[in-house]
Amino acid sequence: MDIFRDLESFKENTAVIDDEGNNYTYNELNNMVLDFGKVIPSNKKSLILVKCKNTVESIVGYLGGIAAGQVVMLVDNTVDRDLLDNIIESYEPEYIWQPVSGEQQPVFTNDKYELLKTDYNNTDYSIYSDLSLLMLTSGSTGSPKGVRLTRKSINANAKSISEYLKLDSEERPITNLPMNYAYGLSVINSHLYVGATILLTNHSIIKKDFWDLFRKYDATSLTGVPYTYEMLKTLGFFDMHLPSLCYFTQAGGKLRGEMVAEYAKYSREHNIKFIVMYGQTEATARISYLPPEYNLSKNKSIGIAIPDGKLYLKDDEGKVITKPREEGTLYYEGANVMLGYAYNRMDLAKGDEYKGCLNTRDLAYFDEDGYFYIVGRSSRFIKILGKRMNLDEIEQHLKQEGFDCVCGGGDDLLLIAVTDMRISQQIKKKIIKKFKIDYECVDIFKVEEIKKNPSGKICYKEIFSGYKKDEQ
Repeated sequence: MDIFRDLESFKENTAVIDDEGNNYTYNELNNMVLDFGKVIPSNKKSLILVKCKNTVESIVGYLGGIAAGQVVMLVDNTVDRDLLDNIIESYEPEYIWQPVSGEQQPVFTNDKYELLKTDYNNTDYSIYSDLSLLMLTSGSTGSPKGVRLTRKSINANAKSISEYLKLDSEERPITNLPMNYAYGLSVINSHLYVGATILLTNHSIIKKDFWDLFRKYDATSLTGVPYTYEMLKTLGFFDMHLPSLCYFTQAGGKLRGEMVAEYAKYSREHNIKFIVMYGQTEATARISYLPPEYNLSKNKSIGIAIPDGKLYLKDDEGKVITKPREEGTLYYEGANVMLGYAYNRMDLAKGDEYKGCLNTRDLAYFDEDGYFYIVGRSSRFIKILGKRMNLDEIEQHLKQEGFDCVCGGGDDLLLIAVTDMRISQQIKKKIIKKFKIDYECVDIFKVEEIKKNPSGKICYKEIFSGYKKDEQ
């Protein structure tokens, strides 16, 4: 099965129902995908920037571009204009697929979306033949760093996910995550792979409209990052009447073990499956999953490798660890591993630099049953509401704005250390506006000095070990 070529094999199955009640069969979706691809010249490989919403038009641009042999880059439709301009200047896309604006004559339209041709004509830059998708690693901060993925890796990950979740054409997932986010896109890919019906919505889970759509069309699954599950508990999820719900999944950061246990108990009481997963954009989406029968006894585990994948650890000397409970760097091997990173248009010419092997940069161990546990992150990234944020980029931006501060934190909490608390509200306003980080996910605290070691490097560990929330 190739989701970019074989959609019509599901014929009159309903592929998509959007939040306006529009229905599209797989045949109809396939025809729209083909129509999109026909308008782009096939004599050269072009880059198409897709401004994403959870709509059928966004899916058409994504599928249609790749099906036509082009490269697609997915960007959130609400991204800050300055950040979008930075991305466009870095990658010089030949086309932009976006909501109708009326700014210029489009090359092609499909209901509410238009395909615009840019002034870029990159005849000097070739694109690697197998490259199909570019996923930005930190879209919220406007970083041009992207993950280069192939059609093969997308299909391989969709196949693996559909296997361990035991998906079939009767599924009806609802899109409460954006499709420009690897986890959200994996939901779409894995369900297209089996001919299921995708319920497309841009409504938030805190809105009544979301749950009305969920019940009206009998959604069978729900996905979420740790923040999603914190919110669901607040919303009274455990008391909701959702008879169509068959399973729900969690990824996009570490959910507290006690919270996993709460949802695990709920799932058992309601005969629903709850699957905790682990993944990275660098592996298309998914790397491991925790079989639901273990979500109580191993509620802090990321589980085992997905089908056709392999997980293992290496010590500081690069030797493979074979004993349980010994910590090391987590590695993953599989067909879903990226080609490599990109930072600009020239990088799209690069070939396969990773050869199917990914150093996750996470520290982990495995237990006596072979189940893996993450103990820390070796790089300067955190996840806010499931979206990965580069601490160095945020810190650099704030310093350019004239603020003397350093950034740290963990999942769902960005910490900023300052020597003068009078600038804290100004920093928060900048963070909220520029990077779209929720107010509750940012905490600023005072330090006597920004400590540095003799070589001039910031002592992050020492600075943030002194953080105490109750002192703010």
